Amino acid sequence: MSKREQRRRAINQRFRRMFLVALLMGLAMGFVFGRCSASSKDRPEPIVEQDQLTSVIPDVTLEPMETPLVEEPAEPERILLGSFRITAYCSCEKCCGEWAKNRPNGIVYGAAGVELKAGVSCASPLPLGTVVEVEGLGEYIVQDRPAQWVIDKYGENQIDIYFDSHEAASAFGLKQLNVYEKGEPTE
Repeated sequence: MSKREQRRRAINQRFRRMFLVALLMGLAMGFVFGRCSASSKDRPEPIVEQDQLTSVIPDVTLEPMETPLVEEPAEPERILLGSFRITAYCSCEKCCGEWAKNRPNGIVYGAAGVELKAGVSCASPLPLGTVVEVEGLGEYIVQDRPAQWVIDKYGENQIDIYFDSHEAASAFGLKQLNVYEKGEPTE
């Protein structure tokens, strides 16, 4: 089992435990509050003077708990994938060749079957759905694949960022930057 699968399993197990704890606590609290409100409807509220309140409330100092009851979900750990060749592309025939023809309603779909969005989508040989952080540029989701000849020529360490226009893609140029894996997107 790969480290990624082990990490994904560990995150899923933590989430399930947190969900179960929250569910059980919610049920217990609902039961307690339901019992309290049901029994308090039968009794009239006592009249309490202001000076009685101070004598009833004890002077208590609360100590912080050593371990929290529910773990906060951890931010996905960044994993350095290395230095990548970063380029840009759009949906035109110069960038996509034969794939630019016959787009349904002009919508551009990537290899993952989702509509590509500028500033979000990228093409890479990395697994589809992987969230990457490109140093100095931000986070992108691998939703498309580069052409095989591009992989053969430049290797696996490459990311092609999707832009809405050919002018913007051309202006981006070519960069060599560090890339970090952030995990899979949450929807």
